[in-house]
Amino acid sequence: MIIPKIMGKLQMQSSKYINLLNNTPANKTWQTGYHDHIVRNDSEFMRIKYYIRNNPKNWKEDTFF
Repeated sequence: MIIPKIMGKLQMQSSKYINLLNNTPANKTWQTGYHDHIVRNDSEFMRIKYYIRNNPKNWKEDTFF
């Protein structure tokens, strides 16, 4: 599949650039894996859009970090 290759390249290049700017060699930037999903209708699009816009508000409560 082409999408995983594109995502891998994007993650690699952006991590290199971020680490160069922050002087943090080999620092991990991306969490492992990602979830892709086909948006099939307008209501699903609106639900995903709402999630993306509001997700940063929940970061303080996120237990991932």
